[in-house]
Amino acid sequence: MTKSVQHWPGGIPTSIQPHPESDLSWDDIKEEVKVWLLFVQRNWVSEVNAGASSDGEYELNHRRHLVEKWASATQEFRDSYQSNAPVGLLGTGEANFESDNGLDYPAEALERLHDTAQPTNSNSLISLAPVDESHTINRARWVKFVILLYNYDIETGHCLDDNHLPSEAISNPAPTTNPSVEDYLHWEYLETASFGDIYLTHTGTVLYLGNLGPYMLVDERGLQSGRLTEVEYEINGTVKESVEIRPFNMEMPYSRISNAFHGIRNTEGAHRHENQPLDMDLPIVDILCQAKAQDTNHMQLTGSMELCDREQWTSDVELYAPGYLALEAEGRGGEYPLTSLAAPCSVGAVQKEVMRRVLDPSFSHPRFSFVSPGQFS
Repeated sequence: MTKSVQHWPGGIPTSIQPHPESDLSWDDIKEEVKVWLLFVQRNWVSEVNAGASSDGEYELNHRRHLVEKWASATQEFRDSYQSNAPVGLLGTGEANFESDNGLDYPAEALERLHDTAQPTNSNSLISLAPVDESHTINRARWVKFVILLYNYDIETGHCLDDNHLPSEAISNPAPTTNPSVEDYLHWEYLETASFGDIYLTHTGTVLYLGNLGPYMLVDERGLQSGRLTEVEYEINGTVKESVEIRPFNMEMPYSRISNAFHGIRNTEGAHRHENQPLDMDLPIVDILCQAKAQDTNHMQLTGSMELCDREQWTSDVELYAPGYLALEAEGRGGEYPLTSLAAPCSVGAVQKEVMRRVLDPSFSHPRFSFVSPGQFS
């Protein structure tokens, strides 16, 4: 069953604020959060003991209650825990040899965390902008954006390997501001009071110690300009590093994600000159053709995209998104169901016409050379 998005009723309370500092050592972090862990340990009440109805959300609501209570408490109240926190408290390390990292919540406070997590795939593209059917312009751009994550050079496939279906971070309706990249960790972890990913300090502020990225996010500005934001965060939720990348440039940057963010910025496809804004209101093949037409210095298109043309890209779109071009021609591109997109494994063996051309012995190009598969056999 598909999990539903979790929204803190009325929005995240204003009393809950990020920690002002991000440059904390591991020992500093343990010292900051040990009183919070003691507070959770002393105040956690199981669903059975609370006599609550089993609706599947008791733990979620209880976690939120504890977070808000600690964040909105007086400093005198929090200091009372500071002076009483024992050295061997589960979560503070030192005297607790069973703790792996000194940041352990009580086991009962971690129940149903997965069940109430936000329904996103951290390895896929995630839209922060509203892209449902009621936002027709965003939806049309979003569908094109997702289709453009496939390969449009001489190879078939998808820039994100098998993670071709995107996610949506449906924002809380209570705040009136448009969601931005800066808000993502608050939505992903704070709205669900995800213990183990968030910790509160002795002054009541929030630290994020879960997955800090890199994430692939696109907000409304990114939908307009045809660029997602590859982003990594600090432990207080602020942006540490970010780079804007065209969707069809993501193959090499995505392959470097596991090597930390510093391996992405200087990767082919992630350079600034390769990621000039696109006009996402053009038909999808025109977007690719315009990118090629603007590449007068042969520096903006990555890999072998320069060898492709309108005919090849039209064939590519039909391969990756069967039926999309017909809908787009009717002005209904935003109605295309993303579940109809081709699975990358189903198109990987398809040889493009452009590949047949470059493998011809008579092929020549001033910036490309290709070795025939049988040349060294």
